[in-house]
Amino acid sequence: MTTLTAALLCAIAYFICFGGNWLLAQNMADQPIVVGALVGLLLGDLQTGLILGAALQALFIGAVNVGGAVSLNPSFGTTLAIAFAILSGGDQKFALAIAVPLGLLGGLLEIGVNILCSGFGGAFDKAAAAGDEKRIVFLHYGVWFLKYIIFSVVIFVSVLAGATPVSNFVNSLPEFITNGLGVVAGLLPAVGFAMLLKMVWSNKLAVYYLLGFVCVAYLKLPLIAVATLGIIAAVIQVSIDQDFLKMKNSGVATAATGDSAEMEEEDFLA
Repeated sequence: MTTLTAALLCAIAYFICFGGNWLLAQNMADQPIVVGALVGLLLGDLQTGLILGAALQALFIGAVNVGGAVSLNPSFGTTLAIAFAILSGGDQKFALAIAVPLGLLGGLLEIGVNILCSGFGGAFDKAAAAGDEKRIVFLHYGVWFLKYIIFSVVIFVSVLAGATPVSNFVNSLPEFITNGLGVVAGLLPAVGFAMLLKMVWSNKLAVYYLLGFVCVAYLKLPLIAVATLGIIAAVIQVSIDQDFLKMKNSGVATAATGDSAEMEEEDFLA
């Protein structure tokens, strides 16, 4: 496969995943585990795409962009990192290490493109004021296509111009640097989970975190078993909460009935 063909396939994969996510009800198609699998499949190395996609999913799991505040673009970093890893035949640890700065670069690009697309706001207002529904639909899909085709072009140029330099750069790295990158790559998923844990941490839920830690660190249970225990604990907790709410509601209803009876008795005696 030529570099030109690979660059075109990566651009198509990115357009489908990143653009399709926002076109079809935000279906999470832009997550690294999906992007990685598609890029790996198109480039003829599905195994590498799946492995790196899963690893990068753990890394970026705590990265959440809210509204117009864009911190990074996980799908951008995932696409380029996996493409460079497959095309250059380099170490997968190196791909994991460069995914974060590439994701930050994608976040900056997304901010710039969002600013560019915001210039069409006046056209939307005019179409809405005129009641021109067809123009609104045209602008909607037109701006959508413009935004994500810009990203795809950047991916195409980056892969086309960067595969060979990245390959030469990786091959020229000393062993101690590659070993260091391997250590960093091993720590990055922990950073991703720490970011997620920071957002959802609660003293009431801390016991479940400690339970999971004990299951993995001391009981040596596989992740599937720990996940199953988590689902069971969640079902039990939901059941307890529902019973508590039913008791609370029935208590309120009983109290309301008692108050009504007392009021009727007082009215009768009066």
